[in-house]
Amino acid sequence: MTEKITSPQWELTIVDADTPSGRIRALNCLALGDVDNDGHMEMFTGGGNALLWYRAGTVKRGVVAEGSAHVGLAIEDIDGDGSLELACHFTPKNGKPTISWFKFEGDIARPWAMHVIDAAPTGEGHDVLFADIDGDGENELIVNACYCPVPGLFIYKRGSDPKKPWHRHMVQQGVVEEGLAVADFNGDGKLEIASGVRLYLQPEEGPFSGPWRSIVVAPDAREMCRVRAVDITGNGRPDLVVVDSEYLDGDLSWFENRMEEAPDRPWVEHHVEHRIYYGHSLCADRCPNTGAVRIMVAEMARGGWEQECNQDARVMLYTSKDNGTTWNREVLYQGAGTHEALLLDIDGDGMEEVVGKEHWVSKVQVYHQVAVPSPIASYRHVFIDRDKPQTGTDILAVDVDGDGLVDIVCAKWWYKSPTWERFEIPGICQVIAAYDIDGDGRQELIAAKQRTDGQRPPWLFNELCWLRPIDPLAGTWETHPIGTGIGDWPHGATVAPILPGGKLALLTAYHSAHALEQGATPHYPELWEIPDDPASAPWPKRPLAEILYGEEIVTHDMTGNGLLDVVAGCWWLENKGDGSFATHAIADKDEFYPARIGIMDVNGNDRPDVILGQEVMDYPKKIVPWSPLAWFENPGPHGDGPWKRHVIDTVRCAHSIGVADLDGDGEMEVICGEHYPFHAYRSRCKLFVYKKADSAGISWKRWTLDDRFEHHDGTKIIELSPGRFGIISHGWRDSLYVHLWEPPR
Repeated sequence: MTEKITSPQWELTIVDADTPSGRIRALNCLALGDVDNDGHMEMFTGGGNALLWYRAGTVKRGVVAEGSAHVGLAIEDIDGDGSLELACHFTPKNGKPTISWFKFEGDIARPWAMHVIDAAPTGEGHDVLFADIDGDGENELIVNACYCPVPGLFIYKRGSDPKKPWHRHMVQQGVVEEGLAVADFNGDGKLEIASGVRLYLQPEEGPFSGPWRSIVVAPDAREMCRVRAVDITGNGRPDLVVVDSEYLDGDLSWFENRMEEAPDRPWVEHHVEHRIYYGHSLCADRCPNTGAVRIMVAEMARGGWEQECNQDARVMLYTSKDNGTTWNREVLYQGAGTHEALLLDIDGDGMEEVVGKEHWVSKVQVYHQVAVPSPIASYRHVFIDRDKPQTGTDILAVDVDGDGLVDIVCAKWWYKSPTWERFEIPGICQVIAAYDIDGDGRQELIAAKQRTDGQRPPWLFNELCWLRPIDPLAGTWETHPIGTGIGDWPHGATVAPILPGGKLALLTAYHSAHALEQGATPHYPELWEIPDDPASAPWPKRPLAEILYGEEIVTHDMTGNGLLDVVAGCWWLENKGDGSFATHAIADKDEFYPARIGIMDVNGNDRPDVILGQEVMDYPKKIVPWSPLAWFENPGPHGDGPWKRHVIDTVRCAHSIGVADLDGDGEMEVICGEHYPFHAYRSRCKLFVYKKADSAGISWKRWTLDDRFEHHDGTKIIELSPGRFGIISHGWRDSLYVHLWEPPR
């Protein structure tokens, strides 16, 4: 077998990262079909709370029914009216498990009519499909009922009225199997059923006369698998493709059908690949144009037994042009798990897509082929520093030496562009902000001084100062004290002209903001009035707002009245023009406490929206669970109504957020870096870039620029040259590194 880089490239679109009806814990099933005969294919998926529909290429979506849908979902014209309906194992809200089918009546956007096939199935319908088992020209429903209370394989035969319960016939009962395929494998003119590693043959008296005889096709394979029937050898008989679906050490094999010529050895295994990680997506066909056999396998990000996340989950296409003798493997996409994915042209553009969804972390996905990759995909990593001596709390892009080139500042060092030589800034521990404080046309720095009281760590302190660069290459700076902050150390800071008359103020938020919850003195964000002579000290200060917030602070005109307001996590603070600020909620702090902030007009209505990453970390278990990266829709015109949340993606602690037009098309992208403070240099954190896939900002394209480094208060934007933007970042535990991702020159 050979492996090659795919051409054309494939890009991932997250159609929905916030599935409706109670934010489903898991998405189980997936099916595709044009159910309303409008020429547009719909996607159907469901899980713990609802069965859902999505229209490909649009933002249209809705709920088929509220309740729990299992893995199997089949599409069929059940009532013979020329339109497609859905069938699955379904437990209605506040109801009992059923096998049911669903039909929309007049309006796909309204709840669909549900008709019960079996009101008391014996097990959970993990796999379902339609096939004409008895040869009467009408398809029956085959259900592989895995797991409790009693597993089995069953056929459902409809009566004259499909809306009434169907007749259930047993193929086998008591054996747990996953995977389902139907074909005439032995050439007797009757359909057999492949379920798991077994093949079930019809009784001589007919398919409904009793249990079916079984033979084991794959003696070395496990019973939880995906199976597909396809003629691989080219002799006109279906062979069987099997991949392990619930194991992190799975195999992909195809089994040559020799039932007619070698009844003593009817199935011969041909191994294709080992170490398939939870291969819960399998498609197989013979291409009508080229005659080549294709097998598509996609891996889950995490399997059914709470295994560690598979950061390298793959979507793979295996192709054979010599009837299965050799196979070529193409990795279509790597780095996003999927479940029950399908390969077909969903949008009618003549190119196939991979349509899938994540199982445990609910996301609906489409992988698109692109002839010309986005410029975003070409960004490459450069180390600015591999041995920074101290952890940094922030990273900034600043022209330190006044030569017109933007440098990088992190902790108490600055890196000169374009060589990125490191220079120390004496007498401080952390640079927290930059601004032209004295109006001389050159940026100065705001910093926290080096701790001298012997307490640890010495590089986190709340005594602030203002630094003017005199000869920064020689280490000469003019230092002026500002004062001492109320909190332990500034975790967010900015300087902006937000006071009456456009006077400058320094805003600071502190890491210890939540001390009040432990009964200590409140640690509210502070506003420091910058005097006319900024060299005079201390700068007058007062609480900015009585909010328990200790992260990034951003200023922006949120209402369009010409005054800079303040965005501080879950709140935005309205500038009243007299030095006071009115507090408005963006999100419920008990449900969504953010770490970092981005501002952009996402939906194009000329109102600034707010992008927030939720900070969730489990310190006792030393894990970082999945949490939302979301944008909150500005209700306008005064921003004082509820801000609707739209989830872009679920990531591991979005503690770094940036906004920039990286591809130069006039539209802003969102940059996000993951934070994982428990395992230095081995956290596999990712750097993502997101671009709107629709004008409303509901679906998002995602590129993974890197998957090696942890990020903390990073992913800031630096203009390397006019119109050429890079991404700078650093980590909390990955403290030695300072990073730059830049486009090709």
